[in-house]
Amino acid sequence: MSTFGIKMSVRWGDLDAFNHVSNVTFLRYLEECRAQWMESVPSHWQDGETGPVVANITINYRCPIVWPADIEITLKPLSPGRSSIKLEHEVRAASGREDKPGELYADATTTLVWIDKKRGESVPLPVSIRELAGTK
Repeated sequence: MSTFGIKMSVRWGDLDAFNHVSNVTFLRYLEECRAQWMESVPSHWQDGETGPVVANITINYRCPIVWPADIEITLKPLSPGRSSIKLEHEVRAASGREDKPGELYADATTTLVWIDKKRGESVPLPVSIRELAGTK
């Protein structure tokens, strides 16, 4: 179970009225990491009749992110079920940051469920996703 990660710069528009990154923006950061991870997986999830939907996201906000900042978002697939897989995330200060390198801003868990796109019913996870989680 390897960890996948991306780096991003916080944008001015990511801030809320309190001048720190909005809680909604954290969801976008997780989504961007998840989308890039999915693109790296040879599952053809966008072309087929089946694909993932987000069933649940839980976020623990640990400390605010202020602008300017560079962040790293990571994703680690956990043991899958028949049709679902949990993804563990962390949002941290990028390692190049001098004042607080690696500071944890948030951790999260996302549950993806694979569905038949026409019927809306769950289907077994693709083998490629199962293999990334270390099971077959």
